[in-house]
Amino acid sequence: MTYEALLFDLDGTLIYFEPEQFIKTYLGAAAKFFIDLIPNPESFYQELLKSTDVMENSDNPTTTALEDFLNDFCPKFDVDCDKISQRFLDFYQTDFDVIKPLIHKVDGAKELLQSLKKNLPETKLILATNPVFPFIAIQKRMIWGGISEKFFDHITHAENSYYCKNNENYWLNIAQSLEINPQRSMMIGNDAYRDLHAKKYGYQAFLIEPDAENEDTITAETRPDYKGTLFDLKNLLIS
Repeated sequence: MTYEALLFDLDGTLIYFEPEQFIKTYLGAAAKFFIDLIPNPESFYQELLKSTDVMENSDNPTTTALEDFLNDFCPKFDVDCDKISQRFLDFYQTDFDVIKPLIHKVDGAKELLQSLKKNLPETKLILATNPVFPFIAIQKRMIWGGISEKFFDHITHAENSYYCKNNENYWLNIAQSLEINPQRSMMIGNDAYRDLHAKKYGYQAFLIEPDAENEDTITAETRPDYKGTLFDLKNLLIS
């Protein structure tokens, strides 16, 4: 089958880090960066995670994912929202770099993308990472993991997405905006809960192993069409 589009997850698929270590390091660095605005780190942690959850579950077609986050997060603190927004941007430009040592390259990821661009030039490549981070945070993780943004025709992030992966409109908007047929497209990722949502809306799906997450959430409706490594994926797509 010739695919119109291949949608790739980022974390755990094209780059790798240990999730718990990432979250701990990220929250610690962000709380420190905000200490003059939000002096209670515990409150900062808790409210950031709560607002991220609100962002992931928002169904508002008029606000981006980033706006959903800020609209929920800012009122919790006696700080101007523009100041909070700018501080997050400053953080991602500077102290977010503490994450760099945690990011590891995935064997075969860069080579797979190069091969797809060469052998399947008509197939659109989409970085369908869950858009809970602004572009700069995604771009930096890609660079640290050896993945160039030049491989992709489109990258979803918090500034250009109105929904997250567990909302059907995330998947439908990708299809509509990029003019692709979901039934002739495939989602590739390691998160069975978020990535296999694509199955519900017509996409085929390839579950990346051995670092698959949330496999206990798979249902008859979200069962992947294929499972395997990136090398297995390459063999499937390029014979």
